[in-house]
Amino acid sequence: MINNRETYKVPVPIAPGETLQESIDLLQISPAALAEKTAVSVDYVQRVLAGKARITPEFATALTQVVDVPAAFWLRYDQNYHQALAEQ
Repeated sequence: MINNRETYKVPVPIAPGETLQESIDLLQISPAALAEKTAVSVDYVQRVLAGKARITPEFATALTQVVDVPAAFWLRYDQNYHQALAEQ
């Protein structure tokens, strides 16, 4: 038996900001409210949501308190997203 393992690659990487936007939509909070709850600027939150800024460890930790998703998830998601972009 031959074991050929192929890795599935997502054709278009999805920015973590898109998932974060869905999360805050479900919580019915605005980017400004998220910025206040996570002690970052509104500009930074908007850039993360737009996929233009990386998620920092501090922001990921603060997100855990707001959206109840572990910081490691956000950091891994961000790293995988940027790695996929670099491979395109």
